[in-house]
Amino acid sequence: MTSHSLKGIAWGILFFLTAIIYGFIPTYLIIRFWVWLNSFPVYTLSLFMLFLWIVAILISLIYMVAMVRSFIQRKNEEGLGIPRGVKGFGLVSTVIISLFMVIWYLFFNQFAFLSMVPPLP
Repeated sequence: MTSHSLKGIAWGILFFLTAIIYGFIPTYLIIRFWVWLNSFPVYTLSLFMLFLWIVAILISLIYMVAMVRSFIQRKNEEGLGIPRGVKGFGLVSTVIISLFMVIWYLFFNQFAFLSMVPPLP
């Protein structure tokens, strides 16, 4: 395996993790907090949360496509054909969210985002 192949596989794994983060966490939180969000008389907060969830799903789809492309283009000598901004945002956001989750677990012995519960009425 050449270094280009390894870089393509590494970027593919990173893009997979980014897609999982941006797909799973917002979906879990929307499902968990949906009853609480709909209890308000003004549905602006619910609509805003749905908008943010749709944006997160679109970001997740972008990174799934980037993952497939990096696996397919891994042997290309000219590069993967993925913009640097997509690579940079994926790397930085995955590192920040992963560090946040690890630090949260070390401090509170709970999984970040998954231990959140809606407030009592």
